[in-house]
Amino acid sequence: MERINIKRYLKNFLPEKKYFTGVDIGAGHIKVAEIEVNDGIPEVVALRMAPSPPGVWGDNLDEEALIQALKEVLNPNHREVITCIGSEKAVCRIVQLPQMSEKDLWSAVKIEIQKYVPVPVSQLVIRYVKLGKAEEGAEHKLTGEPKTAGGQDLQDVLILAAPLTIVYQYHGIFSRSGYTVTAVDLQAFALWRVFGRNAPGGAALVDIGAKTSHFVLMQDGLIRFIRLLPAGSGDMAGISIELQRSLDYYAAHEKISVEKLLLSGQISHPEQLNEHLRRQGLGIHTEVGRPAVDFTGDELYDPAYAIPVGLALREVAACGRV
Repeated sequence: MERINIKRYLKNFLPEKKYFTGVDIGAGHIKVAEIEVNDGIPEVVALRMAPSPPGVWGDNLDEEALIQALKEVLNPNHREVITCIGSEKAVCRIVQLPQMSEKDLWSAVKIEIQKYVPVPVSQLVIRYVKLGKAEEGAEHKLTGEPKTAGGQDLQDVLILAAPLTIVYQYHGIFSRSGYTVTAVDLQAFALWRVFGRNAPGGAALVDIGAKTSHFVLMQDGLIRFIRLLPAGSGDMAGISIELQRSLDYYAAHEKISVEKLLLSGQISHPEQLNEHLRRQGLGIHTEVGRPAVDFTGDELYDPAYAIPVGLALREVAACGRV
């Protein structure tokens, strides 16, 4: 008897989801992007921003103030959202592991994460993403040895771990606001989804926040390096120094040159960052990134919304709408 794919079977009867909402709760602002899919084409139909309550995701978070802020900025007509865990609360590492079965890889990932997180695995939410074969001729990020193990090629694996308490807190806050979190993503993946999936050659992304900035390096559309830069929009000199350190590290370990730098986030004066980079001798082409998605009505793209747009696009892809 032929087995029935329940998910595909139900999809034929359930109404297709058309609206997708991404929510990025940052230190300075809550940013929301809504995407509507018509005839298979995703379009950004709304962008909204509101100040974050003081102490967001700090030790003294005022949950009630955050709940009220979410109620004010979110659309009550669309109750499902996707959000992201702040990199300050999660551990993200790219490690090299031998090719192995999924079962063995999961066991290896749990062993690896214990090198970086001093809490039991049972108290963590752990996810991993296989990024592909480690670059030929490149060195292991930790040992400096060629990327082989006993003659076997290694693969790059991105490991993400977050405390269960934080994940439950995210879900609880949105639930008390009247919304359901359908997925919790990582800022780096949101940026990659917006700018990097089809980027040829070596490219870098930097999303500038109020206090920190997210940095992603890619090669031919694949993520190769992720870092949280300890500098924000008020410290362009600090961002340029951290960018140089990251680019130098990447070039030394991966033997890949970065051809362009795409900017997003709070970049009201990108020429200032360009000037700092020029002074440091970084001859890299820099430009404000532009998402490969349409904007309708009165909505014009603002670089500050790159992450929530990328979050919403995750759900679009997950539902098979693009």
